[in-house]
Amino acid sequence: MAASVTTREARLTHDGADPITAGSFEVVERGLPSAVDGEIVIDVRYASLDPSQRIRLRSESAGFVPPAGVVGTVVDSRSDRFGVGDTVIAPGAWATTVCVPAAAAERYEAPDGVALHHAVGLLGLTGLTAYFGVTRVLRPLAGEKIVVTGAFGGVGQVAAQLVAASGADVLGIAGGPEKVDGLKRLGIPALDHRTADWTAEVDRWAPDGLHAVFDNVWGEASARLVERLRPLGRVALCGQMAGIGEAVIPPLPLDNWFRLVTRSLTVRGFRAVDFAAENAGARRALADMIASGTLDQEVHLVSGWAAAGPAFADLLAGRVVGKLVVEVPA
Repeated sequence: MAASVTTREARLTHDGADPITAGSFEVVERGLPSAVDGEIVIDVRYASLDPSQRIRLRSESAGFVPPAGVVGTVVDSRSDRFGVGDTVIAPGAWATTVCVPAAAAERYEAPDGVALHHAVGLLGLTGLTAYFGVTRVLRPLAGEKIVVTGAFGGVGQVAAQLVAASGADVLGIAGGPEKVDGLKRLGIPALDHRTADWTAEVDRWAPDGLHAVFDNVWGEASARLVERLRPLGRVALCGQMAGIGEAVIPPLPLDNWFRLVTRSLTVRGFRAVDFAAENAGARRALADMIASGTLDQEVHLVSGWAAAGPAFADLLAGRVVGKLVVEVPA
């Protein structure tokens, strides 16, 4: 197959089971084979970097190009679904240009006033995960006390604002004063779980216990919140950021697992893909909230794939403030 365009891609430099550092990726140029029937070629404009990509990397070796949700312009099409010049979102890779099955892509029309990078953030996988987790799994009620962990990450920011919009009382838990301040800019009260007395602050905020927890984190902080759930309390679980660097997901360090029975608790894990048939409606709902000013997302934008590796290492270490997005220069 002839190479029709050149792509620059970020490749893993070592075995994926090894720790991820700023030097874990190198940018390499290669010819991209021409699209065949049923495929499209996309010039990537923005790509989402997410902690979950670390899970995939563990089983890969040097030379692997990580996956990423992307938005960009179709530059070659071998499908009647899309034409050259269409803007699409698709499962892509850490690359400037990608070739993907047309069936996996979706046409994207940016809502008025919404920046294109939100296609892989607020209106992408992170926004959809938060939307379905809150509206389909957690189902908050007005006046309930609900905590969101990892609350200044890509998913957490959206989830916290959706809970607030429901009429429930929301409290964000984040790691570090910068993230706490960021949540407050979004109108979300927040606590830093790295401080010694944060659980006492939770107790003062919800003296009768919590109704629900939206959990991105797993681990120690999440366990302390589950222990504070009221009878019939519930957990919507979609992430394990606290153990993302581990080869095996660590156990949740609860003081007493049998409280799930004695308090009739519900813990439901979920993924956005569980609700994929509802994506279009979810994006419309999120776009309406953006337009009305009730939903926003602070983004940590880096330029080019050479910057992606160090930024991804910072993300896994908890040093990134906001939703991590790579801008790919034209």
